[in-house]
Amino acid sequence: MTGGKSREMDYLIAFNMVSGIGGRRLMAIKNHFGSLERAWHASKGALMEVEGVGPTIADRFCALRPNLSPQAEEAWARGLGAQILTLNDPGYPAYLRRLVVPPPVLYVLGALPETPGVAVVGTRKPSRVGIAQAKQFSAYLVSKGLPVISGLARGIDYFAHEQVVKMNGQAVAVLGSNLGNLYPSEHRMLAKQIAERGAVITEFSSHCSTVPGNFPRRNRIIAGCSRGVLVVQAGAKSGAIHTADWALDLGIDVWAIPGEISDPLRHGTHRLIKQGAALVSDPADLLACGADAPLQEGSATQPSLEDLLEAGLHANAIAAALDRPIQEVLAEISLFQLQRGSGI
Repeated sequence: MTGGKSREMDYLIAFNMVSGIGGRRLMAIKNHFGSLERAWHASKGALMEVEGVGPTIADRFCALRPNLSPQAEEAWARGLGAQILTLNDPGYPAYLRRLVVPPPVLYVLGALPETPGVAVVGTRKPSRVGIAQAKQFSAYLVSKGLPVISGLARGIDYFAHEQVVKMNGQAVAVLGSNLGNLYPSEHRMLAKQIAERGAVITEFSSHCSTVPGNFPRRNRIIAGCSRGVLVVQAGAKSGAIHTADWALDLGIDVWAIPGEISDPLRHGTHRLIKQGAALVSDPADLLACGADAPLQEGSATQPSLEDLLEAGLHANAIAAALDRPIQEVLAEISLFQLQRGSGI
């Protein structure tokens, strides 16, 4: 195996192309053999001595090994306009290194933010209220110059990303699929728009199929890219709850929006609140309820009052987002509504 970059990077990319060898097994393999280069040339029997590597994975690796080419994988990524980062790269985001098992290989379409953002996650089947809240809170985060992180799934993820793109903010979409087989496929255009100002990322190679087990792994990366996780609307078994669990493991903030106690789409958020997640009912609460670690504002993108109004923010939240007196904002809202109503 040869390549223009370090051989260690080549081996990381190649091993990552084998389904079933994730970050945890890859580190176990490296620790067992002392280097990935030695592991690459190991026999099936030797590979099976590694904890977590059984006959199925060892057989799969030995069968695929002759045809695994990190150079071809890099060419595939470049063809999509993406780059591949490994744990050994100086450009690998420091915030992902906080994870117990950071993705050893990361495919990046666009540019990742230098600092972690705020995750906005929730159910794939939100109510109209949930959709409005996803837009409101995402709009507020954009107004404060904070990247918004989500999973590009249907539902809350989609509406959060869509609002960020609409306001020319910075979003990061973390996929549960590879870049060439983006899932869900109807979000391809949104992914392209996200990558223009932010990033679409995944740990899954061109050889990986999209299977249900990918998404819990994806959720840990969402948490890893974040300095806090907002759960908008989620049932008791929602994947958004798993993202919140990863956030708690990292020691970062978790916020949850409450709702009707009988609403099954709020059972998950209510449980999080019972377990200590901060209750938020207004976008400005995200900056106010950080306790010992309030959110640090980034470089704001100066959204317009019209953007914030259309996102559903109330006058007080708009005033806070624009850092302007409430009376001044109320007067401008009245003028805007008058002009729109008269067709001016």
